[in-house]
Amino acid sequence: MPFTLRAVSLAKLLREALAVYRSHFFLFLGISAVPSLLLLMLQLALERVPAGRPHHPETLGLLAALGIWLASLFSSSITTAATTIAVSDIYTDRLPDMWESFARLTGKAWRIVLAALLVEIYVSLGALFLLVPGIYFAGIYGLTIPVVALENLGPKKAMDRSEHLSKDSAGRIILVYFLTAVLTGILVAMLNAGADYLGWASPSYHGILSKHLLNLVTAAIGGIVFGPISAIALALEYYDLRSRFEGFDLHQLRALMMTPDALPAKNYADVNS
Repeated sequence: MPFTLRAVSLAKLLREALAVYRSHFFLFLGISAVPSLLLLMLQLALERVPAGRPHHPETLGLLAALGIWLASLFSSSITTAATTIAVSDIYTDRLPDMWESFARLTGKAWRIVLAALLVEIYVSLGALFLLVPGIYFAGIYGLTIPVVALENLGPKKAMDRSEHLSKDSAGRIILVYFLTAVLTGILVAMLNAGADYLGWASPSYHGILSKHLLNLVTAAIGGIVFGPISAIALALEYYDLRSRFEGFDLHQLRALMMTPDALPAKNYADVNS
């Protein structure tokens, strides 16, 4: 196993995340691609709705935007959870499989999406009133989805659990998001610049590849390529914090990850107390 269950620096954690990604590139690319491509198709379909309905286009546009936002939330949260499951398999000597990673979310998908929604609300409200609390909430609640996926807790308990684990490491989680966003932004900018240089995009919706369509496609590609890095790093950060603060050795973590639903939530409360 390349990742050791002990306290590591952020640089070490990111190197390990990249090593895991490289060694299982097509696995994580597939996990990221399935929801992202479905989301892209939905975006293209919904954004045409207001233009094709002359009556109440503003209302239809608002409903379409809301639908896209909810679909995006679903896509990102399920991708993160499935990636977390795949990482847990890798580090417990199980053969990871893309479809099994999704299948093992059956029965907890609604909790994952609801947890992501609650975190989004907290972060948005924090950013609305003052930017710093919003960023801080993104850090302390950044492990919520891995907690739901691996510990099988409800949304609110998972948020409390994430806050407990990350209370002294929120900055690390924030940096993981930031670095992934920077890498994604660079790739999207390069793809857009290359398409503009080659003259593949037209300024109108009626071209073979409109500028708007180009932006949607390049954003999807950027998320597919670099999104797994963030999810893998969050899973490794979860492992690291459990080992750092709760004394989990390799045998204990292996038993937990191989039977994630077997350990009741009250045990975690006992550990925290």
